[in-house]
Amino acid sequence: MKFTKILKKKLSVLTKGRFFLAIFVLAFATSAMAQSGIKISGVVTDSQNEPLIGASVKIKGTTIGQITDIDGKFAFEVPNQNSVLQISYVGMLPQEITVGTTRVFNIVMEDDSKQLDEVVVTAMGIERKAKSLTYATQKLDNSELMRVQDPNFINSLQGKAAGMSITPNVGGAGGSSKILLRGNKSILGNNTPLIVVDGIPMSNSVSGQYGVGGGETMGYAFATEGSDALGSINPDDIEDINILKGANAAALYGSAASNGVLMITTKRGKEGKLNVKVSSNATFERPLLLPKFQNVYGGNVNLATKQLTADSWGKRMDQFTDEELNAGDFKLRTEGRNDAEDFFKTGSTFNNSVSISSGSKNVLTYFSYGNTTSHGMVENNKYGRHTFNFRQNYSFINNRLKVDLAMNYVNQNTKNRPGGGTTLNPLYHLYLTPRNADMQYYKENHMIEEGK
Repeated sequence: MKFTKILKKKLSVLTKGRFFLAIFVLAFATSAMAQSGIKISGVVTDSQNEPLIGASVKIKGTTIGQITDIDGKFAFEVPNQNSVLQISYVGMLPQEITVGTTRVFNIVMEDDSKQLDEVVVTAMGIERKAKSLTYATQKLDNSELMRVQDPNFINSLQGKAAGMSITPNVGGAGGSSKILLRGNKSILGNNTPLIVVDGIPMSNSVSGQYGVGGGETMGYAFATEGSDALGSINPDDIEDINILKGANAAALYGSAASNGVLMITTKRGKEGKLNVKVSSNATFERPLLLPKFQNVYGGNVNLATKQLTADSWGKRMDQFTDEELNAGDFKLRTEGRNDAEDFFKTGSTFNNSVSISSGSKNVLTYFSYGNTTSHGMVENNKYGRHTFNFRQNYSFINNRLKVDLAMNYVNQNTKNRPGGGTTLNPLYHLYLTPRNADMQYYKENHMIEEGK
């Protein structure tokens, strides 16, 4: 009897031991499964069921993920079923998917309409989607013009549009600029693109510009070019610029637009409460590179005629005698200095603008005033411009009749504009005057009109 009770107790203990052992083994297996993660796989395609190569599939908030292969497939492990997958691809809308109980994913990406449906203004002034056009076009908004302002706003676009080359002339502040789209197309003809402002073609001729025949005297006669029509536009008044390239883009304007078209759209009033915007910008400039001069030899002195030669092919400056130094009415020095660096000063340009915009559903009003003041790097070179712009837009008969009224007033003044040639050109004499001529003396002891 006692033996039977002892046997039953041993069996009971053995059964409980196996039970706890089974629970331990089950817990260990579950832990091992949790540590190994969940294997997932799938394929990423576009709306046409074409696989997307190089799409990014990763776990949100981590760097765990993969790039799809040539078939658009991916496969990796996620920590748990609460993990969120982030899928992205250039030109497609990004997606986020929770893993859940799914182990194989078929992900379809959708086109990003904001990138593909960019709206541009065509040659007829009609807005169309960029992808529907059969010619090359590029759109630049106002922010590209306002980063670094220039008296002529077109200079601010240098390097920001493919195939467009902009070359400012030597006229300093307020001078014109040469614009080329995809290079020169004619040797003797005009290569400048047509300028269209708010749907109206505009002449962008340059006052005082030399033609092919007129440039034959530029080698000796002082010549300077004036400003162009683009230089009279306040950059703050521009909404955006569409650059139309190629002959097809300018079919409406005929041969005048064979070099391309710059479509400029100016700002107009916006519906809503009164909005006042003030903008101010300052730019300072110095010459980037200057010629290197020798400061050892100077011009020879002719004691008989008491004249100084017009070149620096004479003897060493430190070897001139007192008689030679005081032979004529000219002032000489015995050592050279950097006259070019002393000649140029720091140029400055200040742009200030204020605009007022307001409107209702049927009437929009816009007014702006802009002021530009510039002092060039050449002494006494100054440029000033005042621009007033008023624009009123009316809409009648449920938007079937629209009236656009625009008025502009521009007053600009330029003083001592730099130019080219040899006569009366300060740069020519600055670079070629004999090195032993004391330019500092003449700067401090010169005479202007009426003997002052």
